[in-house]
Order: sequence, then C-alpha cells, then structure tokens
Amino acid sequence: ATDKTRLTDGYLRLGDSQFMEKKYWTALENYNKAIDLKSVSADYALFQKAMSYGFVSRNEKKIEDLQKLVQTFPTSEYADDAQFELGNTFVIDNKETQAIQAYDKLLTTYKNSLYVSKAILKQGLLYFNNNKNELALAKLKKVVADYPKTPEALEAVQTAKLIYIENGDVEAYTTWVKSL
Repeated sequence: ATDKTRLTDGYLRLGDSQFMEKKYWTALENYNKAIDLKSVSADYALFQKAMSYGFVSRNEKKIEDLQKLVQTFPTSEYADDAQFELGNTFVIDNKETQAIQAYDKLLTTYKNSLYVSKAILKQGLLYFNNNKNELALAKLKKVVADYPKTPEALEAVQTAKLIYIENGDVEAYTTWVKSL
C-alpha cells in the first residue's frame, strides 16, 4: 500500500482480469481505484473504464470518459484509440453529426494514427447511409487514393460501386476503377 506504482499496477491487473472475464462492473471499480491514485497508467485505466461502460450499455458514461481521456491526456498512446472509439460510439447512438466531428478531430489531431483510414471510411459510410452520396464518394475515393491495398480501400471501392449504381452512372465507376 505504500508503493503507489505497484498498487496502481495491482488494480490495473485486477481490472484487466475482470474485464477479460466480462465482469465489467468489478473491473470498473478497480480501474477507478487506479485512476484515483493519480499514478502511472491513469490514461490506460480511463480508457479501459470507458470500454467497460460500453459493454454494460452505458454509452453516455463511455462517451464522457473517452472525452475526458482525450482532453486530459492528449499525447497518450490511447488518445487516438479513444477518439476513434468516441466516433464509433456516436454511430451506435445514432448521433451521426457528432460521429463525423469525432472522426474529423482524429484526422486533424492524430494524423499518423493507424485509425486514419478507418475514420475516413467510417465518414464515407455515414454519408452514404444518410444519402449524401457526393460527400460519401469524396471520402471513399480519398481512402482508395491514400490507403491503397488496405481492407478499407477494398470496402471503399465496393461502397462506391453501390453509389455509382444508385446514381445510374456505372460507366463512371468503371472508368474510375480502371484508373486505380
């Protein structure tokens, strides 16, 4: 109890074990104890706490904690994960505008993140699902141009195909695909 770092580590290990066993409420308690110690890995504990809230269908608390992580620990190795997950949670809650904004923040703040191509694709899919086909195509084409040979690029091409078919412009799709 006198070694704050080890105590924090113990709470994190307990929380992670409970998280893996899908005992999210108990995991939350241990993540909170780790956060309260204000020691190392508070960013990790906050991220895991947010994810736990998601698994118990408390998305408002999940969003609150993800936003807190990004604001409190903007340079954390979990900050881009939190920002991407924030967008995904807004999608789940049917808050498309907030999701687009969350992904935009990821794209501007964490330009080198592994989530960039995924965020652009998610934006394209959101636009497509909301019948904003021109915006969707712009995002989908950006994924294909900037991140070729990725799973996201393949999905972007398939979604673009649906838009071109819906618009009755299969020839334009064919021309675009041949240029890739």
